[in-house]
Amino acid sequence: MHTRFSYNELKIVPYTERHDVSRFESRTADLNAFLKEDALENQKELINKTFLCCHSNQLVGYITFTTDIIEKEEVRTDGRIEVPYKEYPAIKIARLAVDEQYERKGVGRFLLLAAVGKALKISDEVGCRFITVDSKQDSIEFYEKRGGFELAKKRKNKTYPTMYLDILPINEELKAVNTKLGDF
Repeated sequence: MHTRFSYNELKIVPYTERHDVSRFESRTADLNAFLKEDALENQKELINKTFLCCHSNQLVGYITFTTDIIEKEEVRTDGRIEVPYKEYPAIKIARLAVDEQYERKGVGRFLLLAAVGKALKISDEVGCRFITVDSKQDSIEFYEKRGGFELAKKRKNKTYPTMYLDILPINEELKAVNTKLGDF
């Protein structure tokens, strides 16, 4: 049985030149190569931003964000989500990887929670309604079960189908909790 990390044992830090990522090995060669060869250059070009997840100063995973939009037609609007605009701003999980040695220990879920936190913070500054990800086929279940993501309507059959998470309900729930705590 795998021992899961407590979330207070993990920390997220911005990726900089001072970090040694040479020993990071996920099960996906493209994700390893991106971190080691392209992530820092992309940051310099303001294309995306990578954050490292560490446990006891050991790199256990990473997540990369960029901007995105999601079209109204891609989002489920069965009365639960009201979407009056044609397109909505989103933060996109461009890459998410966990080192092979640390799989099934809660690192991926922790990185998804970090994405929600990042999106909520951005939405306080400039507006951001959704988190998107172009998922690998074998990761769809992870995003659905661990993050509450749904498949976008128009892109379900693509090699990397788009998935989304509406953060408005999360934001409203947090406001309600803060209101209750303020009344305490």
